[in-house]
Amino acid sequence: MTSEPRLRDGSTLRRHDGAVRPLSASERKIEEAAHEIRTPLGGLLALADLLLAEDLTDAARGHAEAMKDAARHLFGVATTLLGGAETGAASLGMSRFLDRTVPPIAARAAVQSLSFQLLRGPGVPERVTADESWLRQIIDNLADNALRATRSGGIELAVDCIGEDANSALVRFAIRDTGPGLGDDPKALFARYAQGDEPGAAGIGLSLVARLAHRMSGRLEAANRPEGGAEVAAVVRLATQSEPVRHAGAQLKILIAEDNIVNQRVVATILNQFGHDYDIVGDGEAAVAAASTGAYDLVLMDAAMPHLDGLRATRRIRSMDTPAADVRIVGVTARAFAHEIADFIAAGADAVVTKPISIAELWRVIGADVRKAG
Repeated sequence: MTSEPRLRDGSTLRRHDGAVRPLSASERKIEEAAHEIRTPLGGLLALADLLLAEDLTDAARGHAEAMKDAARHLFGVATTLLGGAETGAASLGMSRFLDRTVPPIAARAAVQSLSFQLLRGPGVPERVTADESWLRQIIDNLADNALRATRSGGIELAVDCIGEDANSALVRFAIRDTGPGLGDDPKALFARYAQGDEPGAAGIGLSLVARLAHRMSGRLEAANRPEGGAEVAAVVRLATQSEPVRHAGAQLKILIAEDNIVNQRVVATILNQFGHDYDIVGDGEAAVAAASTGAYDLVLMDAAMPHLDGLRATRRIRSMDTPAADVRIVGVTARAFAHEIADFIAAGADAVVTKPISIAELWRVIGADVRKAG
């Protein structure tokens, strides 16, 4: 894994071995494309959440859930393959996660006349904080690797808790198959673009899993099974779910600085559900002017806006020689690289949330102000 990309600072690519090289022109174009792809997908995810909160028929609810699931998966793939470095961790129910993840794998196995079995061991936590997209990509890529290699028999997904402490659990997601095995050096398949004997693979699946497992403080394991076939597993550390912030009932006046109409609608709808009052502006200059009135308890500041971006707008607010300079500012960004989040904080943001905006995450950052106001 020493050759896998780890961290971009906007102009260079740092690798696990510490070496740094300049980004190529094509890599810079890919980073720009990542933002353009993630933004509409994030909007679709948020709109699907709002749609699912409505009173729908069973058929319509099924369509909305399928739309959300597809958009979530595409968003995660785009984020990971196009350079996203930070997790979009949120509250996750393990049972519901497996209910969404397993059926497509089981269906593909059935098409290939293979059996499929889910084995969930004792002690696997039900509520965790995790990036569902990352977990989904891990399992999908492990399963894809096994299904490509297996001609008869079947595959299993085994989920086990192999360690825990007061705040987290070490969870192992293993795919076992009855295929030909992984050869004399199973771990060689973790290298980027390494391929087995099966045609049609790009050679990035297991290297992607290794990278995601590393980001989740874990590792990738691979071995040939004594009875034949292979077992490839990702071990990841998942934070166990803490108690959610409860709405204390205090109404806040919130400024939404966001130029995307879909995202404006999403955030406004969520704030309506929380019982807060809000105003919306569509660019950074308008955000600075509105914040200067001192009328707001909180500013939700988008990073990318016309005329004046969110970071410069935040700096201008902080430089005001009035009490308005102390307003709580939460940065909102679709480009969740570590250096971008750090830059937002350095500009004066009190916290940063990433798109697609999670209702739980927005509740959390607003909850900080609710407690202060209460």
